[in-house]
Amino acid sequence: MDNICPDCQNLMTSKHQKSHNFLSLISTLPDSQLYKCIACHAYLHCYDQKWEVLIEGYYGKFSDNTPSAQPELIAV
Repeated sequence: MDNICPDCQNLMTSKHQKSHNFLSLISTLPDSQLYKCIACHAYLHCYDQKWEVLIEGYYGKFSDNTPSAQPELIAV
């Protein structure tokens, strides 16, 4: 979980918490939603009000682990 942002980490450790502001809904089925986080680029799955990380992001690899209040843009 080191490669996901603090907001996503909070979802993993808190029970019955709704998504945070940087999650973008990708797909939904009854009692199941797939999200992508724009802060850390992780893919998260919510089912029966439980959260799991499907694919870890790269939050710690390109940032200095600053709070995810403002996602960083990286120029290439």
